[in-house]
Amino acid sequence: MADFYYDTQGEFWQWFPTSDGYLPENAVIGGEDINGEPLFVGRAIQAGDTIPGKVVPSHGVCYVSYGGREHAHREYQVLVSNRELKWKKAKEGKVKKRAIPAGLCEDGELLFVGRAFHDNSLVIGKVHPSHGVLYFPFGGQEHHTSVYEILRYKKH
Repeated sequence: MADFYYDTQGEFWQWFPTSDGYLPENAVIGGEDINGEPLFVGRAIQAGDTIPGKVVPSHGVCYVSYGGREHAHREYQVLVSNRELKWKKAKEGKVKKRAIPAGLCEDGELLFVGRAFHDNSLVIGKVHPSHGVLYFPFGGQEHHTSVYEILRYKKH
């Protein structure tokens, strides 16, 4: 499940296997919880799908949304990068150029990292292009929105 991506300047992003809240150097912050705690970009396997989600260090887990619920995983991967990544406004399942592939459904559809504001939090989830929405885990449930930001690498 570990993926490495390199550009011509030798900069990269990587999915780093970790567990129990450990964060490697250059872990990518993607949001903020209600209490102000930073949320990191992560992913975990749920029902055979690799799903992007949010790592909450104080909980020691990566939360992903699937099947209407929020699922906690103690073993997961966190996105690490030594390059500047950008968030770009998007909607209705649209995937912008240079969006970072972050997950895969069993049927082969790629999933991407997205984020949106919800209940005074900036939450991270999965952009599911064929569904036209960003799904995100929050408060034990799976929520969705058609307006979100998508994570991209910056062109040099």
